[in-house]
Amino acid sequence: MNPSIPLLSLLSLLLLSSLPSSLSSNPSTTQTTTPLDHLCNNLGGFYITPDYCFTTFAADSRSHTADYNLLALICLNLTISNATDVKSTINSMLTSSTFSSSTPSSEPVHKGLQTCFKLYDDVIASLRWSAQSVSAGRYDGAKEVVEQAVGVPASCDAMPGLPLSKENDGFSRIALLSQAVVSYLAN
Repeated sequence: MNPSIPLLSLLSLLLLSSLPSSLSSNPSTTQTTTPLDHLCNNLGGFYITPDYCFTTFAADSRSHTADYNLLALICLNLTISNATDVKSTINSMLTSSTFSSSTPSSEPVHKGLQTCFKLYDDVIASLRWSAQSVSAGRYDGAKEVVEQAVGVPASCDAMPGLPLSKENDGFSRIALLSQAVVSYLAN
C-alpha cells in the first residue's frame, strides 16, 4: 500500500473539518431569519420578551413577510389603536354617572379622567406623526416622540383614584414595543 494514501485521507479529513459550517453544511437545511424573527429576538434591552413581540405582531398578518420599516409602521399603528381604545374607555367613564363631577367626592377623579383623556388624545396625534416619519425613513424624530408616549400611562397612574391601571398597563407595554422597534431602526 502506498504510504501517501492514508496521509492524503487524513489531510482531506482535517481540511473538511476546518471549513466553516456554512460552507460544509447542506444549503437546503440552513434556516432563513426574517426581519420579524431578527427584531423580536434582539429587543431584550428594552424589557421586551420575544414572546410578547411575536404575539403582538401576530395581530397583523403582514408581519411575517414585512421588512423592518413596515414592522415599525405596524407596531405604531397597533399602539395608536390601543391608545384610541384607552381614550374611548376614558370617554365612557367621563360620561357615566359614576364619575360625574357633580358630587364633591368624585370631582378629583373626574378631573383626573379629563387630564388622561387629553394626554391620550395628544399621544394619538403624536404617534400618527411618528408613523408618518417612519414611513419617510426618518427614525430619529419618531424615536423621541415614541419615548414621550411611553410616559403617558405613568402620568395617568399618578392621579389618585383613577380606575385605569389595566388600560394603562396595556398601553405601556405596546408603547414600549414601539419605542424598542423605532429605536432599533434609528441606530
